[in-house]
Amino acid sequence: MKSSVILLFAVLLWSTCSQRVTEPSHESTIETDLRTYLSETCAQHNIPGLTVAITRNDSLIYSGAFGFESIETKEPLTTKHVFHWASVSKTFVATSVMQLWEQGKINLDEKVTAYLPYFRQNDARYNDITISQMLNHTSGIGDVDDYEWDKPQYDSGALERFVRSIASDKLLFAPGTDMRYSNTAYETLGDVISKISGMSFETYVRKNILDPLGMDTASFLYPDITETLRVRGHVWAGKPIVSEHYPYNRAHGPSSTLNSNVLEMTHYALAHLNRGIYQGRRILSDSIYDIWWKNTINIEDKPSIGFAWWLGERNGVKLVSHSGGDTGFRSIFLLVPERKISIILVSNYELVRTFDLATALLDILMGVKPQPLRRQIGFKFGEVMKSESVTAARRLYETISHDSLQRKLYLWEEDDAALAYPGYLFMENKMFADAIEMFRFNLEKFPNSGWAHAHLATGYANSGDLDSARLNYQKAIKLLPDEKYFREELDKLGK
Repeated sequence: MKSSVILLFAVLLWSTCSQRVTEPSHESTIETDLRTYLSETCAQHNIPGLTVAITRNDSLIYSGAFGFESIETKEPLTTKHVFHWASVSKTFVATSVMQLWEQGKINLDEKVTAYLPYFRQNDARYNDITISQMLNHTSGIGDVDDYEWDKPQYDSGALERFVRSIASDKLLFAPGTDMRYSNTAYETLGDVISKISGMSFETYVRKNILDPLGMDTASFLYPDITETLRVRGHVWAGKPIVSEHYPYNRAHGPSSTLNSNVLEMTHYALAHLNRGIYQGRRILSDSIYDIWWKNTINIEDKPSIGFAWWLGERNGVKLVSHSGGDTGFRSIFLLVPERKISIILVSNYELVRTFDLATALLDILMGVKPQPLRRQIGFKFGEVMKSESVTAARRLYETISHDSLQRKLYLWEEDDAALAYPGYLFMENKMFADAIEMFRFNLEKFPNSGWAHAHLATGYANSGDLDSARLNYQKAIKLLPDEKYFREELDKLGK
């Protein structure tokens, strides 16, 4: 799942996420600290499964597998198990584009239509969209509404069909004037790679990245993954449950469908940390990294980004990273080039805050005491509501909110979206009554928020209570009269 809503402890003394791999008999202090932090985090957050690999210089210095392939099968995870990596896939798209740029087959400043004559948007400005704008999310192209994980396409024509299907979509802004994350732009780039190379996107990546790096198990084609190595995703429904669908659809391969284990992902990490070379095999020239790891935008209130790679800083060192999140899975691929460190982490649970977890592990590597991983308080509320009652959840919320020590264990809502998010996850699992309770509670905390009323209206609409939905959309409009979305949703409900 990729939601526009902001994504942000069921405490068990014995957790589903106990470590199941054999550790070295003589651990270093850092190895011990890493293992301890990960084990405690899994236990505190009731994480079904997690695998980690960390490199420094040219060596694997830590790897671990925690929990199970599925809480139903209880099959212990290993570092060889293959996970869905979601948007980390986009870095493979960017690597492919830079390879073709290096070969003179693509121009980063060229218009996309020069490579895909059938690419269209319902806005004449689509003719101005360049390859580089698609790479750094400044193209103005919108995002995917439904990935249809429940109706996957497996044939090689799926990607082009998707690109052709977006011809009626409208641009969000003039290309280059703003920034909005777009999976659709990356599907389009994948089709560009296919047309330039004369092979499918998945075949191109196999021949030019995976095979040269010895990533034999990894694939963008899920049917290629050995069944005994597959992992089930887990969603939140007041507790972790196994997801009904695996996130795979060839129409969305470039943005999302990399499948790999953490060990093979270290090959990819080492290639980039060594500026394009892994075990004597070069996939990119050294000079490429001065281009695509440099900030490419200067837009107020927008994060720094190269071509696909997000740029940041921690403990005085620069970070290059990309995270991923789809139904039942969360991942992070984090590089610290000046320290030649990589931290690679993937979980089969959609609530794991992988970037926060990875940076905590980086703190340990750099001799900084890490802070405990925190969760958004709304999920604790939802879990207690389901396991006990709404009254118990409300009482616990108030108790924690007034206890300075307990309060520090959680992330507190800064706006109505964060606290409402559990409600949307309830809705995805058709738990509409629970969703409405979450949205009601959210509205109590943000009574003057138009969006809080809209969240509740959405819950009512999905439950079939159209009168209550209309009433709350009307209240939302009064609070935010310029928000077109509210009027559009109200119109859909009819009179």
